[in-house]
Amino acid sequence: MNLCFRFYKLQMNYMDSRKENHDRRLKKLEEHVTNAKKASTYSSDRFDILLISLSSTALVLSIGFVNRPEIHFFEKCLLKTSWLLFVITLISNLLSQVTGYYANYLDIKVTKNEIREERGKGIKGDQSQFQKRCTNLNRATLGLNMTSLLSLIIGVITLVIFFEKNI
Repeated sequence: MNLCFRFYKLQMNYMDSRKENHDRRLKKLEEHVTNAKKASTYSSDRFDILLISLSSTALVLSIGFVNRPEIHFFEKCLLKTSWLLFVITLISNLLSQVTGYYANYLDIKVTKNEIREERGKGIKGDQSQFQKRCTNLNRATLGLNMTSLLSLIIGVITLVIFFEKNI
């Protein structure tokens, strides 16, 4: 009798432990959704404001130099190249906003489906398709952000070379 009671007690402890692990996992998934939303907002706000501000400022500052008669063809090419790079920065940054938004939207959807699955409810939609699209959008966002950053850096360097030759 004593042995049966111990076995029963061990079995109940194991079931309680599984339930605690299950509840802990659900809580962590729900926290992930909340943190993903916060991270999305913060990341977008800071990085994009910086890139757009720098690109726009450089464009505005350099426009006044285009009609100066003493600027040679090579220097005008430098100026126009820097403008093109700043425009690429702006466009790629705006596109990264869109891809980043949808990547976070799908990440939240995937995580909510995991929560539903953990709770024994059916998932909504095709989970593997959501994950694949989320991964692709994250890669696109990263690529666009890198393009934006590199074009800004090269544009600034090009503009500095132009200013060095003309000021």
